[in-house]
Amino acid sequence: MRHLVHVPLNRQQLELLDRTVARGAAPDRAALLRLALKALGPAPAAPKEPGR
Repeated sequence: MRHLVHVPLNRQQLELLDRTVARGAAPDRAALLRLALKALGPAPAAPKEPGR
């Protein structure tokens, strides 16, 4: 299952993404962002609220 995520990027960040894609790191911006998110690993679990 895929989820849509909106990632606001400025012009410089988009240019960096495009240069990285042009070098062949990924086929497109979305694939490059997916690779970056996978490299970060899973998000830490949210702390449990007392009494729940």
